Amino acid sequence: MTSRSRRLVRPAAAAVPLALLVTLAGCGSSGDEVNTAGDVTYPTVEFTTPGEGISLGHDDQEIGDTIPEPLHVSEIEPIGRDELVAVAGGFGKLELGVNVLDPKTGVAGSRIVVGPGIWDPVIHGFVGETPSDPAVLAAEVWRPRGSRGAADFTVSTYSGNLLEPDEALLPDVARVHSRPGSNAVTSDGRYFVTWDDGLYGVRVVDLETKQQSGAVQLVGCGPFTWTVDHEIYSVCEETGELIRISVGDDGVPAETARAKVLPEDFVSARKVGWAADARKALLVGENGDVYVFDFSSGLPQDAVTPIGNAGRPDGRFASDVIDNTGTRIAIAYTDSPIHPSSARGGDLARIVLSDVANLAEIRSLSLPDLGLTDIASMAFSVDGATFYVLGGNPEWQGEAAQRIVGFDAATGQQVSSAEISGNVEDFTDLLTPEVIG
Repeated sequence: MTSRSRRLVRPAAAAVPLALLVTLAGCGSSGDEVNTAGDVTYPTVEFTTPGEGISLGHDDQEIGDTIPEPLHVSEIEPIGRDELVAVAGGFGKLELGVNVLDPKTGVAGSRIVVGPGIWDPVIHGFVGETPSDPAVLAAEVWRPRGSRGAADFTVSTYSGNLLEPDEALLPDVARVHSRPGSNAVTSDGRYFVTWDDGLYGVRVVDLETKQQSGAVQLVGCGPFTWTVDHEIYSVCEETGELIRISVGDDGVPAETARAKVLPEDFVSARKVGWAADARKALLVGENGDVYVFDFSSGLPQDAVTPIGNAGRPDGRFASDVIDNTGTRIAIAYTDSPIHPSSARGGDLARIVLSDVANLAEIRSLSLPDLGLTDIASMAFSVDGATFYVLGGNPEWQGEAAQRIVGFDAATGQQVSSAEISGNVEDFTDLLTPEVIG
């Protein structure tokens, strides 16, 4: 039996408690033969479309007289262009809930549970038209099983029947780099590309054949994967170069060009952003220099300089995002000059929305401006027209639900505010769904 086959049977075995196994053994429905000792049978419960007494999404399902209870359809509604992807959980969790979120109403709809099991979750959401279109992709780790086998590293695509996602099994040596911007799905949806911590290079997974198609080692470069069609762009900090890695028709990556265009004082970063429509990359270096690399015409040949510096006297720059049109940047700041990755790095307390052209401030948003008690995450809409911030809501009657606030990206004026509902846990991350195909 292959390791993939072993992994597929694990959830079924793990989900049935011993007490239920004992109860099912030797029991049968009226008219059925009684099982012999040691035999176990499971009732078959068909999935059906939502209806009377069958809930779907954020509604609570009433317990009816039918046992076993009817279950709603295992397909999710496709992610719309006006929706976001919200992740509940965070750093190091073995399972994470992923919801499709309507940012204008705050309603969390379809929910997918993925098993990243790695430092930062590697999750991509996609705009779709039908339930069979790819909805969510996740790099996952299914933990060691003792004498039954080692950990399984997979790239899973959830769509259609959520109980049977498409899985690509990675080699046991694969170690997907999990920082935002270090992995991507090509615009045609064919390949998942990722920087690999063990390889010190790029690993490519063919999502059609469901297997790794190739890998290339590039020591001293990475770990970013800005993709334009089947071209991957990254940085080589020590040599001051931008690099292009091309994925061939056979799915095998190879270095095809380098350009020494970065300044001598260039300092890289741990997380980067991508403006898909404009084919521009955002990198805020650890020294605060803000770079926007333009890959719309291929690898830049002229010297690249920062558009400005993100430093502020009242706090340390933390996370950052760029919209798909490549015209707006948002940078979040802590309430402390210490870097947020430090043990005493402070909390996010301000977001500055800026113009990409010259880093000119559009609006500075403090917690009072946002009407939030804390900042959890931020994201632009697919079309880049709206900027959303997710955070804590002031407590009322002993409860404090999260709230999502929307702003016009062009002017910085608030356009929406809604309390989050229908979620199982508080959300920690907002993701802009990607357009592929």
